[in-house]
Amino acid sequence: MRDVVVIGAGLHRYGIFPDKTTIDMGTEAISLALKDAGMVWKDIEAAYCGTVQPGVSGGHAVCNQMGYTGLGITVVENASASGSSAFREAYLSVASGQNDAVLAFGVDKLGSQLLAPPPVFTQPQPANAAPPEPQPDQEDERVDAKFRKMLPVQYFAGIARHYMKEFGVTREQLGQVSVKSHFNASLNPYAHFQKPCTLEQANNARMVVDPLTVLHCCPMDDGVAAVSVCAKEVAKRYTEKLCPTIAASVNRSTPEDGDFFITLTRLASEEAYRKAGIGPEDLDLIELHDAFTIEEIMYLEALGLCETGQGGRLVEAGVTAVTGKHPVNTSGGLISMGHPVGPTGIGQVAEVLWQMRGECGQRQIGKPVNHALTQMVGAGGVCVIHVFKK
Repeated sequence: MRDVVVIGAGLHRYGIFPDKTTIDMGTEAISLALKDAGMVWKDIEAAYCGTVQPGVSGGHAVCNQMGYTGLGITVVENASASGSSAFREAYLSVASGQNDAVLAFGVDKLGSQLLAPPPVFTQPQPANAAPPEPQPDQEDERVDAKFRKMLPVQYFAGIARHYMKEFGVTREQLGQVSVKSHFNASLNPYAHFQKPCTLEQANNARMVVDPLTVLHCCPMDDGVAAVSVCAKEVAKRYTEKLCPTIAASVNRSTPEDGDFFITLTRLASEEAYRKAGIGPEDLDLIELHDAFTIEEIMYLEALGLCETGQGGRLVEAGVTAVTGKHPVNTSGGLISMGHPVGPTGIGQVAEVLWQMRGECGQRQIGKPVNHALTQMVGAGGVCVIHVFKK
């Protein structure tokens, strides 16, 4: 397997854009990624599209709009890890020697879809409707079989209640995840939410499922993210910019037992560390799946940055801030940058690239970013992790 680098990235801002098509947004992001890489469309030998919404031809429609070149196009669906899975396929295509330069991109318009009547996922509820109460068989929502019976917010609210009872995680620590994410997003021109929030605003917002308020939960978005990857030995053909090496790529699926996403993340990260030759203490940036605030806390533990039950204290101590020892979600994460699903994992890679190049402006990490990790999980049981080296 040969070395593979990330050479360019481009995004369409995450948000709600009912008047734009996936083709409009997709061609914009891909054009920016090619420009960032010093490439033109004909340099791309294959494309991998992560998406859950446009259908089997969505990725093809975007690529065809860029120009018919005969390149191979593969559409990848893997729930919230669709983009990360498409990126992994792009990496493997180059690492194996099948191609020299390929594109990974994600495109979805789930935000606009949710605005269209009738609602897609839920029945209409009165404005003053109470949040659903946990059922007796949902007291331990960490089990996969029970996850399949409830909405994600119910599942992760159950984990949050468990962490509060078992490990002393506080509402303030949950809220601090949201505050950090909104602050970082306020400095990111591609983020959905571009205003900071206070701890009081985060914790006193409308309750969704106790203890998670609406500001503890990610939005569903429209968006596109694209990155170009190529063999390390050919990168100089296109750019003199720094191009991070993909040091590890791991995909793990449903474990036989354990705490589902936590176990998946632990197993995948341990394998990724071995392949990359580093440990969690070496990470200068982590972009992780934080659809709900409790996820950041539990994945910090699963990634080996602290012991089980200590993730909330890590957040409270400022370790995960841009100025901390292990900055987490400098992009704003899913909670504040947004979660268009297909693009999300590839947007994480874009943030890694720009942070390593020192191109993130006011949200730039002050110290050198030599090692970074991205992590996405997906419903049904999947975790995809990548490690990058400068």
